This record gives sequence, C-alpha cells and structure tokens, in this order.
Amino acid sequence: MNTNAIQQPKTNYFFYTLIFYAISILYLFPYSEELPHAKIFLPLLSIILLIQLFLNNTQLLIIDILLVCSIIIVTFINFSTYHLFRYSLPICLMVIGFSGCPRIRIKRSYLIGLCWLGTISLVYQMAIYRRIEFDGSARVSLSNGDPNVSGLFMLLFFFICCKAKFKPGIVLALASTIFFLSRNYFISLLLYLMISLCEKRFIKIASQINFSIFFIISNLFGFLIGEFFLKFVQIGYAYNTSANRLFSFNDTSNLARFEANRFLVTSYQDDWTLALTGYADKYDETFKSVGSLIHNSFLEVIAYIGIPLGILYFCAILKVLGGYYTPPNYKFIFPYLFFCLFLHSGFQGLTPLLFVSVLAMSVEQ
Repeated sequence: MNTNAIQQPKTNYFFYTLIFYAISILYLFPYSEELPHAKIFLPLLSIILLIQLFLNNTQLLIIDILLVCSIIIVTFINFSTYHLFRYSLPICLMVIGFSGCPRIRIKRSYLIGLCWLGTISLVYQMAIYRRIEFDGSARVSLSNGDPNVSGLFMLLFFFICCKAKFKPGIVLALASTIFFLSRNYFISLLLYLMISLCEKRFIKIASQINFSIFFIISNLFGFLIGEFFLKFVQIGYAYNTSANRLFSFNDTSNLARFEANRFLVTSYQDDWTLALTGYADKYDETFKSVGSLIHNSFLEVIAYIGIPLGILYFCAILKVLGGYYTPPNYKFIFPYLFFCLFLHSGFQGLTPLLFVSVLAMSVEQ
C-alpha cells in the first residue's frame, strides 16, 4: 500500500458508484460521444464524493487540492462545456477520489454481478453492431461504432474480469480479437499475457523505471515512429479489413493516422493561439477533413484542450498513475499505455477513470 494513502472508509460509496456508472455507460447502454449522461451523473458523483469526504473527515493532500484548483481555473478561463465534462471534471474526480493512491476495497460479488451484465450486453452488441469499411466490408464493433475503440473498451473489461476472476468475461475478451481485428487490442492482450508469464523477471526490470519519465519518452517515441513511417516506409497495402491486418502495418490506415499526428504538431507551430485553446468541438470536423482522427491518446487530449490545460491534465494523470505504479499493476499499466500510444480515447472521459479504478481496487470475497 502507498504510505501516503489517505484513510479509507470500510465502504467507499464513491468508488462503488463510479464503477457502476462507468460499466453502465461503456458496456450496458448504447454509447454516445456527446456524453449526455455526464451533465447529470458527473456532478452527482462529485456530490457523493464530497459527502463521503466530509462524513469521514478525510484529509486531502495539499498538492491534489492545488492541482484541482489549477485545472478548474484554466478551464474557466477558456470555458467550454465540452472541456468541462469530457476532461476537467473527470480528471478532478480522479485526483480527489484517489488522493493518496489508496487500495480501495470492493466486494467480488458486486463485480461479478456487473461482469455478468457486461458480458451479456457485449455479446449482444457484437452480434448486432457493424462498421462498414471503405471497401464495403463490415467489421464487428460495439455500440460505439469503432472496432478499435471497441478494443479499448474490451481491454478494460478484460482487466476488470481478471481482477474479479470472472472466466466467462476473460474468454469473451480473448475471443473478441478475431472479431474486432484491432491490431492495438491484439498486441495489448499479447503484452498482458507475456508480462503475466514472465512476471517475476518483468517486475525486476519495471521496478527500476521512473514511470513519469517512461510515459514522456514512450509518447515521444510513438510520435517518432510515425515520422519514421511517413518518411521511410513504403505503403504495401490499401486499407486492409481481413484477418491479415493483425500482422500487417504498412497500409494506408496507418499512413492517415500518422499524418493526423503530424498535422496537429504543425498546426500548433503555425498558430499559438490555437495551441493555447485547442480545437475543442471543432476537433472531429478538422481532423476528419485531414483523413483521420489522431491515433495517440496523449496527442488527442492536447488537440482537444490545448497545451496549458493539457499539461495540467497529464500532471494529474501522471501523479495518480505513478502512485499506482506497483508490481501487481505492471501487467495492467504497460498494455494500456501501449494501446494509448497508437489509438485515441484512452485518456478522455470515463476510460482513464475506469482504468485507475482497476489499479486501485482490492477485491474481497
């Protein structure tokens, strides 16, 4: 346990509510990028958290309070409801709700019930939803309509099922690789399995790594891989929708993604006002005209909310994730970070909140 952890109540009602809310929105109900639920449930979660802090007379860490205040101030300087409910409020809930990075107890029976509901819903979604690709073929997806984002959601579900030791959900998550045909999801699962098989040896290596430095360097490395791809790799395939895409990388799909990453950096260099504010609700329109959305979760956040708020946002994420960077969590952290290097949506909305919840949870019988 983290020695700086704040005292936790026997039943953390905020944590139970957060898990229920995140699983409901990501897995049980049709997903909407507009997040219509957020304007009701995120304030409700905030109220539950504040009541719990008050009733338990919880002493928060000063640095967490300062970080949250800074995020709120910068958010309201360049106010956007999009920024508030997709980024600022979720990250503030993360910082305060997980202040001190404690292990939080949760009943296995509660998780098992949610996992059963999630499994039934996911099977239904995979049977119903399809995305029509450029070549007219159909790829399986969840209700979010994107097979790659579906892979992200399924990766988080896989983590939850592993924590709860829920075998039907684990089997579904592993089997879904052949349906989503998401390369990032496939490789992330392989990483999890490889780390699990060589866990003792991997722990010795990973425990020597400074997490914040690794996070920064890995994202820089991810961007440089894209630049290398654009300059030196010859495109060998058109957009590939067959099972072979799991093992092929030099296609037009990756070309468009890396070009979108480069476009963001170039546009910010050319327009510093834009760099301060971000694209906000013009993001989708702008980058779809470029040819692809940004496929790097770090750059995606910077694109949406700009550099100043983005720096504060990732200071918060690094502080919380760094606190949970412990040997039992390595097999969750490294696959998730790899996924975020080459795909969007990993650090926005409910996904980082659910991921941190996985790292924090201590499952009890």
